[in-house]
Amino acid sequence: MTPILCVDPGASGGFAVRGAGGAISAAPMPEGMTAQLDTIRAMAAYNPGLTAILEKVGFHRPGNSAVSTAKFARHCGHLEAALYSVGVPFEEVAPGTWMKSLGALPADKTARKNAIKETVARRFPHLAVTLKTADALGMLIWAMQRFN
Repeated sequence: MTPILCVDPGASGGFAVRGAGGAISAAPMPEGMTAQLDTIRAMAAYNPGLTAILEKVGFHRPGNSAVSTAKFARHCGHLEAALYSVGVPFEEVAPGTWMKSLGALPADKTARKNAIKETVARRFPHLAVTLKTADALGMLIWAMQRFN
């Protein structure tokens, strides 16, 4: 079984992991680059052969400020560098791609986020799913279909 790390970047994002033994866990994004690198390093150490899925975001969207866009893009780059530095290969997945694995979702962002949270909470009842971990767990559902 391939261990998988799914990363929802951003301050309100998080990590979801299927460990080498099949256990599922999730955690909110740690604050600061050092804590993020330490978390990824620990996950890689405990899960030999870890592969990562990084949400394909971090680019400019109309309506967002240039300063916010640049800050978020840097954060995404820091996460890519952290994965690279500990030898974890990764691929990116667009939000629309992984969300399809959850079924029909509302178009409204707030309603969609809540629907994702409810869907993954039903799938992983042993976890305390939050809005910070829900998208990473949603990506993990998609990834587990690819990496049985």
